Amino acid sequence: MSIAVEALFTTALGLQAPGVVSNVDLNTVKRWIDFEVKCDANKLPCPACGVDGQGVHDRIKRSWRHLDFFQFEAWLHAEVPRVDCSACGKTTQAEVPWARPGSAFTLLFEALALSLCQTLPVAQAANQLQVRSKRLWRRIEHYVGIARQRDEMTDVRVVGIDETSLKKGHNYVTVVHDLEARWMLFMTPGRGHETVAAFKQELVAHGGVADNIKHGCIDISAAYAKGVAESLPQAQISYDRFHVIALANAAMDEVRREEVRTQPKAVRAALGEDAKAVKAVWGMRKNPVGWTYHQISSMHWLAFP
Repeated sequence: MSIAVEALFTTALGLQAPGVVSNVDLNTVKRWIDFEVKCDANKLPCPACGVDGQGVHDRIKRSWRHLDFFQFEAWLHAEVPRVDCSACGKTTQAEVPWARPGSAFTLLFEALALSLCQTLPVAQAANQLQVRSKRLWRRIEHYVGIARQRDEMTDVRVVGIDETSLKKGHNYVTVVHDLEARWMLFMTPGRGHETVAAFKQELVAHGGVADNIKHGCIDISAAYAKGVAESLPQAQISYDRFHVIALANAAMDEVRREEVRTQPKAVRAALGEDAKAVKAVWGMRKNPVGWTYHQISSMHWLAFP
């Protein structure tokens, strides 16, 4: 049993009546495949008010980038009806099932693009998909906005507040995480106490209560401490271990340098002439998981001289 090419691609694209593929054009030079989608219906529901059986006013030619077929860049083309509604008096363009309103990509192509952007830099994903990176950024902003509206912060009790630098230079942003759910809640430019006040506004807007925050883990920053005290008054402050360890290492290094400078004889007497003792200092400052072979040997020697 044979099946027409148009019917085959109608099924492959998941189209349902009254929309069907009426023509398929394969361009082997440009490596494009064009699908003409046809809708012959003369009566459609009004997209604005939903009243059924309204007349078609006219049709507008539209095109959408779709998932590649057999490594050929695929495009859907359709004359989209505009419905003239006698009930509400509006003339409204009908929605198509394969794309969201206003988008030049199909929903499946947008899903692929967003998946790539989760694992690749946007510019690299755009190059792979052969589209401009600005077009991908617009999709990311659209769907992030939708996801942001759905965020719920009613159960947030423990937060972590830290700064990070974007790109090069001193372009800082403040990031707030839910430490129990391991989820990023908020990010805003700057690293002053006002960033915590901005987080409080976002928290309340998404169903959270500032007085329900019982613990705030921050870096050793007077600005963040002030922000938590003012905006999250019930939160107990603690300092994250990364910054505490960094301060301890800096203090230990300062003491080491001072002793070597002021008491060189005492240092040599304590360590002996073996250079392994000096080299072992660097191993003691690292996580054992990251020790090199020589640092493992030095640590073994230090434990069993």
